[in-house]
Amino acid sequence: MEYIDLFNKCVIKKEKIAEVDKVIDDKIVPNRNRYEQISNLVRGGGSNTLLFGSPPLFQQPNPFYKKFSAADRLLSADSSIINNATLTAPSFNFNNGGQFNMLQGKFTQTTDSMFGLNRDLFATGFFNSSSVPWYFLACVHYMECSFSFKKHLHNGDPLTGYTVHVPAHRPKVGHPPPFTFEESAVDAIKLMKYDQVTNWSLPFILLKLEGYNGFGYNRKGVKSPYLWSFSNHYIKGKYVKDGVFDAEAVSSQMGSAVILKRMEDRALISIPRN
Repeated sequence: MEYIDLFNKCVIKKEKIAEVDKVIDDKIVPNRNRYEQISNLVRGGGSNTLLFGSPPLFQQPNPFYKKFSAADRLLSADSSIINNATLTAPSFNFNNGGQFNMLQGKFTQTTDSMFGLNRDLFATGFFNSSSVPWYFLACVHYMECSFSFKKHLHNGDPLTGYTVHVPAHRPKVGHPPPFTFEESAVDAIKLMKYDQVTNWSLPFILLKLEGYNGFGYNRKGVKSPYLWSFSNHYIKGKYVKDGVFDAEAVSSQMGSAVILKRMEDRALISIPRN
């Protein structure tokens, strides 16, 4: 497919590599956990419920783990507190070989643990390859918000209110502004139906990233700078405002495909080709 061929033949301009690396190292990699959390929340049912069906995660004054404790002391060194707690959620294996079953409210000893979590949790779709890739979210965050966590992932409008630009009056999360970045991001993902995607291949990812800013460049015979700026695939030509194309204008924003290419070159990610 064309996207795969373009990606494989993409060469980042030498004078731009350091700039791309700085974005990756300063903005993307440090926030990987945050992007993964959003992806996990989408798989878990959305921004209005916790992964395990409790009240909203983002509006709780107490730490996440405390919501599972009858006495706000779930992680106490006194195991009797854990044994006696009344909880409603799946079980976890801890590094010490113990298993806490949140449905039964019991702590039992076991030797089957994996990175401190129940192996079954990893076997579910919760950590499935069909989840929205964290690096896709990072690219959208860059394109729409310039990596600001104070803006809606939908379109870059401020989180202090509902979105004004298309799509307007989002997110729909059951409470008025202000909103957290995470709950709004989950709303944006579900609005685009990305939660229903089961194959996040390279062609699909690049198609969706290009589509965020439209396919108008195809009619001009120019590879979209939103994907390929800073690479051998793009020289000049840019829409300077809606419907106005300047053949001599040059994009100063690095392309999202270039970011992904550099991340693969550095073995930070590996994107499926089909």
